[in-house]
Amino acid sequence: MKILEFEKKVGLSRDTLRYYEKIGLLTRPERASNGYRNYGQTQINELLFIERGKAIGFTLSEIRSGYEAYKKRGELCPQFRKQLLSKKAMLTKRISEDQSAIDEIDKMLK
Repeated sequence: MKILEFEKKVGLSRDTLRYYEKIGLLTRPERASNGYRNYGQTQINELLFIERGKAIGFTLSEIRSGYEAYKKRGELCPQFRKQLLSKKAMLTKRISEDQSAIDEIDKMLK
């Protein structure tokens, strides 16, 4: 699919897609004979990985290295797994702290 259709499908701007290509996060799509980019399922899968990584707080650099290792191995590398576990622990702690704050607010409102 052409970039206009692709950006509508994935909800990202053309500039973002091109930036991801430039920094190696997104595989460069094949080009049609007229030079237009033809995006496909490969780029959709990569964007899903990128968006999941961003949602849990990874930097683009961390996402790129994790995804490159994933593509080579067919599974998450031990270092990226360790980073995921660290993020999970941080988020679990944050949830606990937020719940404590909510509990304090509830006490104050009574």
